[in-house]
Amino acid sequence: MQIILYLIMGIILGMFFPIQASISARLSSYSKTPLTASFIAFCLGTVILLIINLIVDPRGISVGIDFSYPLYVFIGGAITGVGFHLANIILFSKLGASVTTIVTVTGQMFLGILIDHFGWFGVPTNPISITRTIGTLIMILAISFVQTKKKRDLTTSIEEEKKDRKITWIILGVLAGFLPPLQTAINGNLRVATGSLLGATFISFFVGAIILLILILITQRRLEIPLYDTQKNRIPIWVYMAGIFGIFILTGNIVLLPILGSVLTTMIFLLGQMIMALTIDQFGLFNLQKRKIDIRRIAALVFTIIGIMFVKFL
Repeated sequence: MQIILYLIMGIILGMFFPIQASISARLSSYSKTPLTASFIAFCLGTVILLIINLIVDPRGISVGIDFSYPLYVFIGGAITGVGFHLANIILFSKLGASVTTIVTVTGQMFLGILIDHFGWFGVPTNPISITRTIGTLIMILAISFVQTKKKRDLTTSIEEEKKDRKITWIILGVLAGFLPPLQTAINGNLRVATGSLLGATFISFFVGAIILLILILITQRRLEIPLYDTQKNRIPIWVYMAGIFGIFILTGNIVLLPILGSVLTTMIFLLGQMIMALTIDQFGLFNLQKRKIDIRRIAALVFTIIGIMFVKFL
């Protein structure tokens, strides 16, 4: 029964991810660079987590930290988190919520299998088996079901160029998917180094905010927080709130990884992501382009559930 509760928790947390990415994409449309949207999200998360830590467990961000751990334990999670956050802001606008979710999860699945099999970063070893392999292949197969069917007209160089660009974005999305398993595994070690779940999450957000600020100052020379849109209307407050969802996502990953393993954690998060991503596409939430749910995307959702059953229950 307890494992079912963890699976439900993973689904709910997975639903937060497309919301976070969509809100960040909306904020990014108001700023000169997606770096600014990510910086705002990380800063908000840092402030909230600092307050919570000071109230609940101040040792996790002060004397309780064991600095004998390698440097990558303290900054690796932030670097991978920032990279994935930025990648999704870009990919959501290029591929849509559903396709972005699938291609990045393909990368997550591949690296997750390796992490589980070899026990990298101190993750409990879970060797590759036939059922786990079948479940993973079923998940990857789902990619073919979320590709929108288009009329084939490759007689012009423009259509060829568009097709090549989409393939390029899909490949980049798969590579970006390598980052979350690395982030989760590294932050698991950070939790041990701080002796605090909240402390580990705070450090990851704090270091991420610093990295983003440096990148902004290098590329833009100054930090500009967007307050008004092109019509001089005040930007709604909710557009700045992506960092709140990021707190739940990151904390949930750290909690679930030791219990479910890298592959199953990824898969159960995917199920929640798929449900919410399809909803976002169907209704065009957060002012994103509407993409109606079709039989292919329903099939992708079904294959996701089957894949989870093979990995955990068969």
